[in-house]
Amino acid sequence: MAEDLLELSVEKIVYGGFGLAKHKGKTYLVRYSAPRELVKAEVYKEKKDYGEAVVVKPLLPSKDRREPLCPYYEFCGGCQLQHIDYEAQLMVKKENYEESLVRIAGIEPPPLEVVPSPRELGYRVRVQFKAKRGTLGFVKWDGTQVVGVERCPVAHERINELIPSLRELTNQIKDLQEVHITFSPTEEEFLIKLITPTYLDKELLKKLKRTYLPPSVVGVGNYFRLRNGLHKRYFVGREYTFVEVGGIKYRLSNDSFFQTNHYLWDKFVELVVEGASFRKALDLYCGVGFFTLPLARRGNFIEGSDSNSVAINDAQYSAKLNGVENALFIKSTAARHLQLRGGEVLDLVVLDPPRSGLIDKEIEVLLSNKPQRIVYISCNPTTFARDLKKLLKAYTLERSYLIDIFPQSYHVESVNFLSLKVP
Repeated sequence: MAEDLLELSVEKIVYGGFGLAKHKGKTYLVRYSAPRELVKAEVYKEKKDYGEAVVVKPLLPSKDRREPLCPYYEFCGGCQLQHIDYEAQLMVKKENYEESLVRIAGIEPPPLEVVPSPRELGYRVRVQFKAKRGTLGFVKWDGTQVVGVERCPVAHERINELIPSLRELTNQIKDLQEVHITFSPTEEEFLIKLITPTYLDKELLKKLKRTYLPPSVVGVGNYFRLRNGLHKRYFVGREYTFVEVGGIKYRLSNDSFFQTNHYLWDKFVELVVEGASFRKALDLYCGVGFFTLPLARRGNFIEGSDSNSVAINDAQYSAKLNGVENALFIKSTAARHLQLRGGEVLDLVVLDPPRSGLIDKEIEVLLSNKPQRIVYISCNPTTFARDLKKLLKAYTLERSYLIDIFPQSYHVESVNFLSLKVP
């Protein structure tokens, strides 16, 4: 409707990938806009204090605007910044990170280096497809439907080659909801999760695997979703693969997490272990030991912990596989692990929490234990800034890196180095 169209002057791109604009004193968040441009936009949501809109036509396009790299971009909700030059994407993320520190943590940002991805496409080795009535793809940005795709430009090419086979599975398994793919570029093999609300006959899945999937798919599991978590019914084939980073070979099971952008694996580890030296260290939310094992080479003794027992089993296996004898892995929450080591002298604590950041108890115990140094790896600048504000009671933020794990998206990954203040 014409009355829903506005001319909006976009000031900048804020966290979430939206352009920020003002109209008659009201703030609008504008999807698919670029910094410093005038657009015609359709309002699709009106709230009391803000509105949301989507660009219909750029009237005075930004110098940073480009043609999207994917034919599904304006429908699929997976990427938010494809219409912006890659260098400008990096600047947007840097500004989002710095703005969070100023606005939430109340400090001026430290020296900040931005580490780009060597490639802005084909980097994802983990992909979660949605499936619905024979359609394989991703949820539309407004959540209304599944957008079917022939290929995904940000996915590893080997995953794209697998899509026709996966689409055939959506035709054979009528209530298939999701297909999760993990690809190992080291071993050139796949692990797959099939999520269905009802039990998928095991013999049928074995037949489907033989008939429609290549031998490089070494294992397929049937899962169901409950309270936003995935639960395994059973697995057909091998439940793990291996990946190699910086001369360390990791076992990666289908229920473990691993970093998505394989082009940045080596650099990510390099940033985190940079200058590391310790007698005793903790690596909280350690997963399969992605940082723990290379850190073990730099110090005397390190403990890793995670609440995911499968990941801990992988980490323990990988430590033996690589002959690492000065790393211990335990199944524990971060808060419990810190409490277990209360009163001990800790030279270093590495944190890699989920997007929601740390919980109050974890911050409380950190401030009580006072490790000499903290490396906080964050995938959300707003929750990091919130946590940092509390940690600044005892710590100084010395330096940070932004590492662009997710080109084309708004997500901001940072590695932050904190040191204990001298009394």
